[in-house]
Amino acid sequence: MNTDELFPLYVIISVVVFLFFMFFLFIQLYLKAKKENIGGCCNAEVKSPLKKKRSNHH
Repeated sequence: MNTDELFPLYVIISVVVFLFFMFFLFIQLYLKAKKENIGGCCNAEVKSPLKKKRSNHH
């Protein structure tokens, strides 16, 4: 086969691999953000017990 015939195949494979890695990285970052409650509703609820503990020690 000629390289001109394989060029669209290389382009399709590279795009699919790129999209796969982007999807994988998005899932990893989403799970990390969900675990750490970044930008979530529970962020203020996590900080308030810490303030209560600090106020109890004083």
